[in-house]
Amino acid sequence: MHEHQNRERSRNCWFVAAAIAALILGAIFSRVIDPGVRVKKVMLGTNTPALRLFPTEPGPYPIALLAHGNVGSKEMLFRFGEALAAAGFDCYSVDQAGYGESPRPWSLTNILLHFQESERTLGTVDVFIGHSMGGGVGAWTVLNAGFRPRLFIGMGAPVELGEHGPQLLWLAGLFDEIYRPARLRAQTNAQVVISPWSDHILETYDPVLARAAATAACAAVGKPVPAAPTAWRWRLVGLVLGMAGALLLMFRLPELHPALARIRGYIVPAVLLIALGLTLGTWTSVTPQLRRLPQQLVLLPAIWMALAGLNRLHLPRWGLPVVTGILALGCLALQFAFAEVTTVWLFATLVCTFVIGALLLLSGALVGRIATRGGARRDGDIAMTIFAGYAIGQFMPLFY
Repeated sequence: MHEHQNRERSRNCWFVAAAIAALILGAIFSRVIDPGVRVKKVMLGTNTPALRLFPTEPGPYPIALLAHGNVGSKEMLFRFGEALAAAGFDCYSVDQAGYGESPRPWSLTNILLHFQESERTLGTVDVFIGHSMGGGVGAWTVLNAGFRPRLFIGMGAPVELGEHGPQLLWLAGLFDEIYRPARLRAQTNAQVVISPWSDHILETYDPVLARAAATAACAAVGKPVPAAPTAWRWRLVGLVLGMAGALLLMFRLPELHPALARIRGYIVPAVLLIALGLTLGTWTSVTPQLRRLPQQLVLLPAIWMALAGLNRLHLPRWGLPVVTGILALGCLALQFAFAEVTTVWLFATLVCTFVIGALLLLSGALVGRIATRGGARRDGDIAMTIFAGYAIGQFMPLFY
């Protein structure tokens, strides 16, 4: 009996060691960037955090400004910034008000004003890329505030720039849930590129669209088009390796010792959040932020009480993401019912928040299922609460 336990413990140790090695390799590969590109964080104006991606050789270079969509962050357009920087552009991907590391609360006024501040801080912007909401903000600034890039790229955002607007390129994925490709192809006032690989969210990571953006940007300023960067493939390998290592650790680490098994509800989400923090830095914003801590602390008891209610009703954990999805549909119906610009923006933000919330709650339910394996339902509830509370608080727009 003791010999069997020793063999099992030894095997778990090897599994844990392999998982840690995979996680370390994943973190290393996730930081690989095209050798001709440098990256650093900067502040545009007084309140707009940005990622600056620029060539390693001294400039000057044409300027590109990148704006993310709803419930996004400056990191989501890293793939496009890298492609343009490798092509010889000085790129700035900004956090809009209420999102990412921005210190400003979400409001339509703040988003528009701080975008204008960023654009004016840069001076002449040669190329603009806006995904979804970011495209709408850029279009409003073109129509109402004199923003005049040489090339305007709307991704997942079929914007209208007026009769005298800049050159326009529309990018979209074949599976875009918001703007169907047939609607885009019917337009005659812009060049259109449809990728067969992505939906609305995944457009920001699509290599076909990134290549199309870099090609059009080079044409707009009269530059030759270089070979496309391939470093994103290493980052994808790093993400897969890191997640594989995390998954193995989530199952095996609590089995190393009875003391670890008793706190599996805390270990399982902690391992996953650490892995995400190590591997997702060039995909989306996962770094802990003090400003988001209050809403994360509010979400923890809210999710815990919701799970307690489901327990009393003898309902599964996935009932929580289902309810959140229903709320998203309700907000979507209200968005179509009200035509005022401010109201539409508010409901659109709530729709995106509830959709992302439902997806993260569903992921949290899977994390809870892993924690319940070999433990109790309480372990699963703790794991789901920690993961979902942190993740939703990280991506939810800040309204205060």
